[in-house]
Amino acid sequence: MRNCLNDLKNNFDFFLRNHITLSRKNYTEKAEDIGDIVIEDDNKNFLEKLKKSYDLELLKPSTKRNFLENLYFLNLFNKHFSKNNRQNNFILDIGSKNWSYVKSEYVFSKSVSQSFVLNGIEIDPYRLCSNLYNRLEIAKYYTKGLENTNYIIGDLMTHNQKYNYIIWILPFITEYPLLRWGLPLKYFKPKEMLEHAYNLLNKNGEMLIINQGEHEYDIQKNLNRTLKLNAEYFGETEDIFGLFKNKRYCCKITKS
Repeated sequence: MRNCLNDLKNNFDFFLRNHITLSRKNYTEKAEDIGDIVIEDDNKNFLEKLKKSYDLELLKPSTKRNFLENLYFLNLFNKHFSKNNRQNNFILDIGSKNWSYVKSEYVFSKSVSQSFVLNGIEIDPYRLCSNLYNRLEIAKYYTKGLENTNYIIGDLMTHNQKYNYIIWILPFITEYPLLRWGLPLKYFKPKEMLEHAYNLLNKNGEMLIINQGEHEYDIQKNLNRTLKLNAEYFGETEDIFGLFKNKRYCCKITKS
């Protein structure tokens, strides 16, 4: 009963914000001195390894929190994605929200390709954040100056471009978080969406999925098995900087 009431409310709210797009304009953040960040001795090697492979200056200007968030994701891509070194690569981020971590994807993309296209797709870009900017306005700030980077407003299920890499952070694989984030239940299609995302991969393409909590990670494993996908499981991700309230888990799907 509660889910039904939440679903009715979400349908109404979702309709309104897609037809009456409210937001403050020109979102900005005050850049902070990243040199003030203290890296514990146990983690300095991790940072040095990233510096050898990537231009970390591209993660700036930034707040300290955002810089560390991008380091976290860049480290995951570095550890788990294969570097195909093709002349052209196409990269997709599913469910980009305000795309605060886009620079990590951009830096990785530049490291594997002479030319690339980085797309983020978001079905609910007009959702207002607590600062009264919507996700789209905030994403404009984070993507500013990043060439070949596109924030796509749309439904993954109607998107049909092919990709070499797909990144999917916290997919909705249970109803509760989807409803909490304000989406109608008609968009709860975990199996169908995973199958469609897999079909967007080129041959030898890779999809990295990050789940929240061990329960969702187990559901993800079952979905992968049901669809008979070639998956590797890496377990809990290392949250070196203590950024997240809940533990995160990671797997990679490869299309043969």
